[in-house]
Formats: sequence, C-alpha cells, structure tokens
Amino acid sequence: MKIDAPSLTAIREYLDEMMYSLVDLRLSFEVPRTPAGFPHFESLQQAVKRLDPSHHTLFRLFRVGEAVDDASLRAAVPERVFNALIECELLERDESGAWRTPSLLIVPAEGLYLIVGAPPSYPTAARPCNTWFDMSSYFVANALPRSLHGQRVLDICSGSGMQALLCATRGASAVGLELNPEAVETARANAALNGLDNKVEFRQSNMLAAVGERETFDFIVCNTPYAPVIAGPEPPRSLEEIGNSVLLGVPSKLPAHLSGRSRGIIGTWRSAGYRSSTYQMESIASQLEKEGFAIFAYVDRAPDTADSVLRILQGDLTQRAGLEPERVAEIVNGVRELLRKSEPPIDGFYNQLIYFQKGKIESAGSERAIFGLSPAPPKA
Repeated sequence: MKIDAPSLTAIREYLDEMMYSLVDLRLSFEVPRTPAGFPHFESLQQAVKRLDPSHHTLFRLFRVGEAVDDASLRAAVPERVFNALIECELLERDESGAWRTPSLLIVPAEGLYLIVGAPPSYPTAARPCNTWFDMSSYFVANALPRSLHGQRVLDICSGSGMQALLCATRGASAVGLELNPEAVETARANAALNGLDNKVEFRQSNMLAAVGERETFDFIVCNTPYAPVIAGPEPPRSLEEIGNSVLLGVPSKLPAHLSGRSRGIIGTWRSAGYRSSTYQMESIASQLEKEGFAIFAYVDRAPDTADSVLRILQGDLTQRAGLEPERVAEIVNGVRELLRKSEPPIDGFYNQLIYFQKGKIESAGSERAIFGLSPAPPKA
C-alpha cells in the first residue's frame, strides 16, 4: 500500500456518501459474522448480488474480494475516487484486465473503516493475511473505556490499528506496536483513512522493543494474535506457555512503562484451563499483582478442543517455523502430554479479557475476580 492522505480522504468521503457502513450492517442481518469475524463467503456473495449496480461493484471488490471488469468499476466509482484507489495501490489489474484489490478488504467496524487482509477462508484471498482481523477485534473493542480523554495509550500487537484508532476517537493519543511491516503500513493507512493520523503513531516493533526507555502510558491494550501457539522451536515446559505465546515475558516488562494512574486490557485466546481459570491468566495476573495491580477478568469458554489446538500448533510449526516433520511431531506429542498430565486436569480452553488497574478495583468482589457466562447446560 501507498499512504497518500488526500487520496485516503477522498476514499473515506466516497464510502460515507455510499453509506457503506449502513449497507454492510443491512447485509449482516441476512449473513451474520462467523466466529472468524467475517460473513460466510458463499452466503455473502449471494446477498451482494441483490444490491444495486454501484453497491454491487463496491461490495464485490471490498467485502467479497472479487475482481470486477473495467466498465462496471468506472460506472460505479467517480473518476477522482478511482484515481485515489489507484494512488493508494488499493486496486490492481489482473491478467484478464479486470480490477481487484491486493487481497485487501475494507471492513466497517465500531465506527471505523478498516483496511484488512482477506481471511484465508475466502477463496478470493490471493496471498497470506498479514493484517489480521477477526471476532476477537470486536471483543476487545467493546471492552475499551468509553472515554480516554487526555490519556496516552499503548496498543501492543496492533494489527490493523483498530484498538489504537478507537482509543484516539475517545480522546487519547496512541502508539501502536506491530511486528509485521505490512500490517504497520496498513495501520498507518487506516489512520489516514479515518482522519486520525495526527493522533496515532504506529511503530514496527517486536513487542515493547520500540518503546523508549522513559516512555510511559496511562492505558494499555493488547489483543494477542492466534499464533504462534508456542514461543519457538523448543517444547514448552508448562501449560502457561501454550496459547498466545507472543505475550510471554511482556507483563513483567510493562510496569516500567506505566504511569501512576495506569490500567489496561489484555486479550488472550484459546488458553488451557480448569473451571474458568486458565494457566496463562494465572501467570499474567501473578506478574502484575507483584507490581500492585488488581485483576478483573472476563472468561469465556472457547470452542477449541485439545485436538484442534494441536492441529493449529502442527500447522504453525510447519508453515511459520519451517520445522521438519519429525521435529514437529516430537513437539506436538510433548504438548499433548503436557495437556494430558495437567494437575488439576484441564476441562477445556478459554478466551479471556484481563483487565488490570493500579490499586484496588472497587467494582470487583475479590482481589482477582473472574466473571462471564457459565457453561450452557447439556441438551436433553
């Protein structure tokens, strides 16, 4: 992508004029989001066919990810917007002469327009998804404070930039940290697309590496990615190291960058646990409590099973780490044994949003409160 503020402003104004968010909301009544955060592809594809020609073209491009012919595109999009899309490299021509995006979609979310990678489940995804967006993005967004006026925010694992941008709309100045360089550029484009580029800064960073030694923040938000499942090519030594391993070691380093009034939210997903308490949460909470923080956690049962987590781990080690099959099998079997021998025995996997605050949390009924829906009763 190329970040050109005037062009991105023209695109935003066009999306506003087309009531892009409203039409997307209407489509969601018929094709709701899946747990992955996107509508089911075939169902969305069919629903989009019922739109008027201009919206049909727009949504084929930026919600379905399909190619559209030159005549349809030019009939639907004003020339200034067409030129803006070209200038920002949001359109490219394929071998047939049709136009399509570089495997990027535009998703309306929480009052923002977000350029994100096409999900791997969509057949229109032409390359790996480097700017991830899924249902966890909505969960974390809805846990953010309604007002952050005058506060400085740090968004760790910022991805598309959604959380940092939302914090900026609520009065904060924000810094987003993201390892993937393509995601950093996309987040910067999203800042300009939403007119927030003067309030948010995105830095390429391996966790806290790009934070200055004396930089402090009032609010922290961290939505950990689904992978890698473990930290590296060596088998984990404990259950707390299985899940969102990118977070390991970060809680102990955070206090050096927190102001006296600091608080924050950490989202972790697919963590092994027992009776709504997970090994990862216990580790994170204990590290923060040593620094005087109180913990309040929302915990929700995840649909994952041990077998599904092990499949994700196997794919991650093969594709991301590039390990040989024998080594992959060895690590996966080691993790399987850890899960099997856990004490107390795990009863499933959980998603959790961990809220922490300096000092006592008056709303919480205990020092480390856990809340959420209890498991649904079994069907008769």
